Amino acid sequence: MLQEAFRVFRLAAAVFVCSVLCFAANSPQKTGKVYTPGGDVTPPKLIHYVEPAVSQSSKTAFAAGTVRILTVVTRGGIPTELRVTKGLDADQNRAALNAVKQWRFRPGLKDGRPVNVRVTVEVEFRLL
Repeated sequence: MLQEAFRVFRLAAAVFVCSVLCFAANSPQKTGKVYTPGGDVTPPKLIHYVEPAVSQSSKTAFAAGTVRILTVVTRGGIPTELRVTKGLDADQNRAALNAVKQWRFRPGLKDGRPVNVRVTVEVEFRLL
């Protein structure tokens, strides 16, 4: 019993270390300066889009509109440091953030090399 608990603990510790290392590898602070698009800096290009999931409870009080999110797209094309700058309700803001976390980008470029770029993305909610 004790050996099994120790094995589970070691596995959980290994998963935690891997997740910390993955986060650090994609964190803009660890990978260099953050740029804004313009001049010789090209914006990231969206290559994988995930629709926001809307819960059944929020469908009844659904409001159309746009959630605007400020994010840094890393050199690896992963959105980080997500922050809602214009939102709707808490459920839709959360759904938009969760969706954008899953988006993937072709990174922005400066002098032909991938760089971290701060951009604003928009997630639209429409009534059907």
